[in-house]
Amino acid sequence: MSKLPRNHNRNHRWGASLIELVISVLVLGILAAVAAPVYSTSLLKYRVELAAQRITQDVLLAQRAARQTNSNCTIAFDLNSDNYSISGLTSLDRASQAYRIAVNSSPYNVDIATLATASQPSTALSTVAVVFNRFGMPDQGASITVRAGTFDKRIDIAPISGRVTVQ
Repeated sequence: MSKLPRNHNRNHRWGASLIELVISVLVLGILAAVAAPVYSTSLLKYRVELAAQRITQDVLLAQRAARQTNSNCTIAFDLNSDNYSISGLTSLDRASQAYRIAVNSSPYNVDIATLATASQPSTALSTVAVVFNRFGMPDQGASITVRAGTFDKRIDIAPISGRVTVQ
């Protein structure tokens, strides 16, 4: 006589088979393989847009600083080191340091691809400095292009009005 309970079924499975687990892992692997390039592409695009917005806001900050202090304020871009600085302003998070942003470090991780001025639009320059007078008007127009992967954005500073546009 068997000592098993009456309602116990010996053929009842309580887990997943090895084949079911392998199929589940394969499906997840395929989904990850499809999603990874899409995520990487969107991350590059986001970084370029974020850097372009930051540069735009910092150009406007330099204009406001020139108006508020009633003196010249310079924003200088350096292609070789992928950074820019604003003279006369201190860092927002380190009060003892100068205002300098490295766009090739986190969170941007982009490169300054090209620099040009309105007077030399076809000449690739390694540095460009735009000086805003006490009225917030620039001494020259400039164009800054930031790039990550295949994505790029161009920030233009109009030579007379100082209007900043992103393309």
